[in-house]
Amino acid sequence: MKRTGIIHAELARRVAGLRHTDTFVICDSGLPLAPGTPVVDLGYRYGQAPFADVSATILSEVVVEHSWVSRDVLTVSPHVYKHLVDLDLEPEPVDHDAFKAAVLDVAFAVRTGEDTFFANVLCRAGVPFGPGGKTATN
Repeated sequence: MKRTGIIHAELARRVAGLRHTDTFVICDSGLPLAPGTPVVDLGYRYGQAPFADVSATILSEVVVEHSWVSRDVLTVSPHVYKHLVDLDLEPEPVDHDAFKAAVLDVAFAVRTGEDTFFANVLCRAGVPFGPGGKTATN
């Protein structure tokens, strides 16, 4: 049995299966997704599981080389953007329609129960080795 980290079996499998340049989204309870998008649904009521907790847990285990948010988060829910920056992301703000279009092609989505507008982040997986990266032996 795992001692630490993600213990949700499907989420752990999806995270472990990420490869360089794969994209995934951590989203609020209302973000539209394409039919057939694999979804790890962690929401069990509005507000639970919260975006901040879910994103902090996932992003502590994943190398992210680039990320995006809807530009609207900067004015409507600035605390969400600050939370992502505090997690060492520098999400690129983009038009909300462009964000929703990009989400249609993700490897998987993690849906939270978050009921805060624009609490979403699209991430592109990086690698933990190479210039500036860390490996398990570093």
